[in-house]
Amino acid sequence: MDGWEYPLSRRRLLAASAAGAAAIAGCGGTNARNERAAARRSLGYVRVVNEDEADHTVHIMAEREDEMAFWSSYDLGGANSISSPLPVKGPWVDDGGAYTLYFRLDDDAEWTTFDTESTDADCYGLEVRVENDELGLWTEQRPAVCSTGTETTAE
Repeated sequence: MDGWEYPLSRRRLLAASAAGAAAIAGCGGTNARNERAAARRSLGYVRVVNEDEADHTVHIMAEREDEMAFWSSYDLGGANSISSPLPVKGPWVDDGGAYTLYFRLDDDAEWTTFDTESTDADCYGLEVRVENDELGLWTEQRPAVCSTGTETTAE
């Protein structure tokens, strides 16, 4: 052998690779959603309102960490001049956290979905509106209830 040569063993190659991987771990960057604390409030309120002339039933289901956390149905009379949103008292009022909510109108087969981690806002207010025999979701990012920690209802 000429000069200073030294064969690289498989064991040394694996050790060097592991050390290199450990040295750059976490350098890929992070996303603000990944840093969000699990206990942070994500829903300030959920409410339903029927602005259609016909009576309707709105079904609401919520999952948290792949488990069913809430499911209820609301029979809403047809709209009139004094129709106001009905607050939905779910687990999000007490314990916060991330939820995936599903909404369905009457006997429709399809559910409308809202995931509280779908954007970077810390807290939402959701209003489910029935208009022209269709279901719509209205969101409010960072409503006042998020900073006070108490639920509010629409006047």
